[in-house]
Formats: sequence, C-alpha cells, structure tokens
Amino acid sequence: MEVKENKIEFDLQELAPLLIANKTEGFRQIGEKILNAILEKEFETFIGAGRHERNEDRKDYRNGHKERQLKTTLGELNLLRPYARHGHFETKLFENYSRIDKALVSMIVESYLKGVSTRKVESVVSALDIELSHSTVSNLSHELDELVTEFKTSPLKAYYPYLYVDATYLKVFNGSRFVSKAMIIAIGVNEEGYRKILDIAPMESEAISTYEDFFDGLKERGMKKVDLIISDGHKGIKKTASESFVGSSWQLCTVHLKRNLLKVVPQKDIKTILEEINVILHSKTMQDAIDYANGIAAAYEISHPKFVKYLTDNLMDVLTFLAFPKSHHRKIHSTNVLERFNKEVKRRTKVVGAFPSDNSVLRLLVPLAVDTNAKWLDRKYVSWDNLVQSEEAEEEFTENF
Repeated sequence: MEVKENKIEFDLQELAPLLIANKTEGFRQIGEKILNAILEKEFETFIGAGRHERNEDRKDYRNGHKERQLKTTLGELNLLRPYARHGHFETKLFENYSRIDKALVSMIVESYLKGVSTRKVESVVSALDIELSHSTVSNLSHELDELVTEFKTSPLKAYYPYLYVDATYLKVFNGSRFVSKAMIIAIGVNEEGYRKILDIAPMESEAISTYEDFFDGLKERGMKKVDLIISDGHKGIKKTASESFVGSSWQLCTVHLKRNLLKVVPQKDIKTILEEINVILHSKTMQDAIDYANGIAAAYEISHPKFVKYLTDNLMDVLTFLAFPKSHHRKIHSTNVLERFNKEVKRRTKVVGAFPSDNSVLRLLVPLAVDTNAKWLDRKYVSWDNLVQSEEAEEEFTENF
C-alpha cells in the first residue's frame, strides 16, 4: 500500500492473504495501515517535506514517533504518531477534544504536575498520550476560562416561575490535602417552560451569607421574580430565598424528606411510614393532605414521637407544590432534575476521582452545563398551554412520583 499525492494505492497481493486468513484481523490491519498512511501524509504536509526529501519549503524536521492505540469498530489500531523537532503536530485523526474532554485533560495534567495524582491518574495519562507540561494546562485552561466567564456573566431573564437549588459535593485539593467541597447549582424554568442551568459556584461555607451572595449574583444578571424555589431542607437556602425573592414560595424536596426519615424512624417501620407519606404527597388537594397527615400524627404520636415532630415541622413546606398546576406536580415536588445533572458530573469525574483546584471544578462543570442546556432546548420541561390535567397525565404522575 502506497500514498501517492492524495490517493492511496492498494497492493492486492499484500491485502488478500490478510482477509483470507482471518477476516476480522485482516480488516483491522487494513484499517491500521490506511490510518498510518494518512498520518504520514498529514505530517509531511506539516513539515513541508516527505521522508528523506530535501527541498527549500521544509518547515521542520522529524523527531521520531510514538505508538498510540486508537479504539475503533475494527478493533484497537496501533498508530505511529510522528513528532516534529520544533513545532507541535496535531492530526485530525485524533479529533480535537470537546470542551468537556479538554476540562478532563486539563484536570488530569494539573493533578500530575502538582504531585497529587493517583495511580488512576497515571494510568489515564499513559493511555491518552497526554503531554505533561504546564503549557498543556495553560492552553486548555484559557479557552475554558473564557467559557466559564461567559456562562457566569450572561444576562438572565427577569422571570423564572421555578428555580431549583442544590449542592453537589466533590473532592478538591486545597494545597495540602483533599477536602469535600460543595458546589451550589441553580436551574431555572422560564415562562416558555424550558429549563436551563443558570449558575454554578463553589461554596466556601454553608453560612447564610454564602447563599445571599449566590442569589445576589442571579439578581445582578437580571433575575427579578421567582414563584417557587425547590431545594433540600437547608435552613440557609430557605431563609435567604424568601428574602432575596420577595413573594416567592419554597418547596422542600420530597426526596430529601423521605431520606431524612431514616434518622427518625426505626428501620423495621420505615416501609410502613413511607407508604403513609406517599398517601399524603399524592393527595388531590392541600386540605386532603393536611387532614391525612393529622390522622397519621395522632396514630404515631406515642409510638414514634420523633417522626411526628419531624412531619409536623416540615408538612407545609413539603406540600407547597400542591398549590401549583397539577400537570407540573411531578416536575416541581423534588430536585430530581438537579440530581440527574449531579450524577452526570460524578460519572465524568470518576476518571480521576478528585479535582486539583477550585478552578478545575468550574472548567469541567460549566462545559457540561453548557452542553446540557443545548440538549434541553429540544423539549419543554413544563407547559402552561393546557393546565387541565388529563387522566393519562394523572396516571403518569402517580407512577413517577
């Protein structure tokens, strides 16, 4: 097989025996030969000269090659990636990293250079053929930092009927050790019914001032009105939300309520108690829910006093969603929309397990948020077009709640 100008010529006497002996292996080797030929042609164009060629247009010189494995549908191909003596050769075969890939590579290299890498990081570095240099981090980070700035300063709509707020916890290196760091995330649903990740910010502490700064940031970007804020039961969020967006209501996430029952209900009784809670949450009206909850409180007051206190303390906050359109209930009773995004964050970060710095966290989460927002534009999250709930919608709500 030879490459002449822009054409690849095949030698059937060379290829036929490969396919006859083992079709799968034969196609793998053919693919390997073709891609190596393309690599060589790309490199010749880059340095301005072919192998052993002397000409005045030469821009650089060969400096050896490094074997790299590329996984394809044909199998794992062994490619010989050439290197130039002075310039940095980039091949189109190894497509430019996506923004998320760039964030991961930047994070991996930064971890390695700071001496906080693990065996997992070292294996990833070896497998991906990543250049371990400060310039790698700098070059990748520059583009990502511009994206982070644009994301965190872009104007917001004045009115978001629904605002979800939650935190995800990640391991971050603080200069001497790994610590658990909270990243607060906000998702808004606009008047058209589309959801969007609005902001992501590191939390230096869980003080009320931290939440005040976060909500102030949203207001500075144009947000003025919110009808319902959905979050976990952190007192800082509840207090700050009501003060930051006067006239808004607060919904305690039903999933968090159920999780916290484990702290006040014996394991042997948890199944029965959860069934009672589900009856409350599936009530058709607010009054029906309150009446049933009062009956439960009376029944368990003596045997489970901690549970009764927990229920009565949080009842009105967990039922707020019932005051909103029924067709929206299964979307606004919890922070599940945030939980799914958080799971995607954890899936991406398990490659290395921890972040080398706060900035590296934003460099990964923001590109992921931007990509997620683009996908969410394809479909409305809620609709105000027809607020009369059909029987089919009510059945779906019952199944998914």
